[in-house]
Amino acid sequence: MYQMMLAKQQAAAGGSAPAADEGLKIEPPVVDAPDDGVLVVFGSTNWQQMGKKPGVELEGAPNLLGPHRLLAGLAGVKVTFVSSSCMSAHVVAIGSNGEVFSWGRNDAGQLGHGDTQLRCTPTRVAALDGKGVVTAATGKAHTIFVSAAGELCACGANKQGCVGPVGLKNKKQDFEAKPVTIPNVEPIASVACGTNFCLALDKEGDVWAWGWSEFGVLGNGSDGEYNKSASSVKLTYEAQGAPVKVRKLQGKKTVQVACGASHCISVAQDGTTYTWGCGDYGRLGHKDQKHQLVPMELPELRSKYVAAGHSRSVALGYAVLRNGQVCKGQPTVFMWGRVKSAAQDAWMYPKPEADLQGWNVHTYSVGCFHNVLHADSSLIAWGSPCLSGELGFGEGGGKSSSRPKKVDALEGVRVAQVACGVAHTIALVARDATVDGLPVFAPVEVEVDEEEEEPAAKGKGKAAAKRKAPAAAAPAKKGKK
Repeated sequence: MYQMMLAKQQAAAGGSAPAADEGLKIEPPVVDAPDDGVLVVFGSTNWQQMGKKPGVELEGAPNLLGPHRLLAGLAGVKVTFVSSSCMSAHVVAIGSNGEVFSWGRNDAGQLGHGDTQLRCTPTRVAALDGKGVVTAATGKAHTIFVSAAGELCACGANKQGCVGPVGLKNKKQDFEAKPVTIPNVEPIASVACGTNFCLALDKEGDVWAWGWSEFGVLGNGSDGEYNKSASSVKLTYEAQGAPVKVRKLQGKKTVQVACGASHCISVAQDGTTYTWGCGDYGRLGHKDQKHQLVPMELPELRSKYVAAGHSRSVALGYAVLRNGQVCKGQPTVFMWGRVKSAAQDAWMYPKPEADLQGWNVHTYSVGCFHNVLHADSSLIAWGSPCLSGELGFGEGGGKSSSRPKKVDALEGVRVAQVACGVAHTIALVARDATVDGLPVFAPVEVEVDEEEEEPAAKGKGKAAAKRKAPAAAAPAKKGKK
């Protein structure tokens, strides 16, 4: 396998042998936002049922099978960053002046507007005005924001510690509908969220973790399991509201962190890659399915950039030979975990994605079961099962694909960033004639009656009540090129 990797790296570099290993210096990922940027969306817009009933449409909340321009709520705002994640049914967009917009599911106040009203249109988070937010991350029912000064703010579900110690002390409700400050953390550069836990990277390169401790995702040697009953066996896990440094990564000069549903990945300045948390399907890349309670190095890989889905991991990087030499040249996309469908064997350690050999990858993101990246002048997507159009292939293009395939509607468009969620994809692109020719999706808020389920934390799955919730309008007709 190593010789095959070496041969491929040599071919990508023009047939020459790998250069002497002078060490890598990996830079933190940066979004080069276009001056005339447009948000392009595809996939489900049925925020309330997203991830619960795959592929289901409601009247006014269609599945967008191909890319659409999002023309609502962001007029005059230069978007510099967009965030969603593999477990999120909501989206956050950040403007160049630090303003924050959010939309999607809001059953735990994760949108930050002070209520639990679902929103289909990007809506300004007034509580964060003046904070100068520069980046954000989304979990299943919580959101973390980072200001230019490195301050952390959070909103959403608080029972498992995701919004910090203030949330855990709130005994009146299980969520914070407006952002609250997470104290006692050194200035933060970036954040990542799993289902119900968080990682933050401070400006000195140390990693902090907090939230639900199951599977050891907090990285300090324990999964936090304990018996909460003195008379019977009722096992649960510790909710840690105060961020704590991940000891194994102190001094490693980490430049990026990423979270899947229940596992974590980090990249050090020299490209060394660490994984920890849930090991099911080989998502940690250590050739087994053991959970890891502390970060463990992947010796066969040096990474430039990493991302994580529900039960798989992706890295853009370089193979490492048995003698420790790094196969430098053009970086390769490596994947491991549940990479293909459930019927196919998991990849237990990092393997190159053969169909992407030779592509110059600029940016990529991983949703619950789908992958989208921009390479050279093409947007490329694949995944299975994908039932809501999140791959963007359009009518007649198929909904799922086990192999990487071009999104023809965006061929030649400059893509600055991609953010994949549960069953949706958001791309920040530079406006051009191709983008102007895309169909328009203009969501509007309308009142609908919809049965809501009680929160899972209450241990009930029955329909509890009817709630007034907004829905989106159908997409407008295709514009002129």
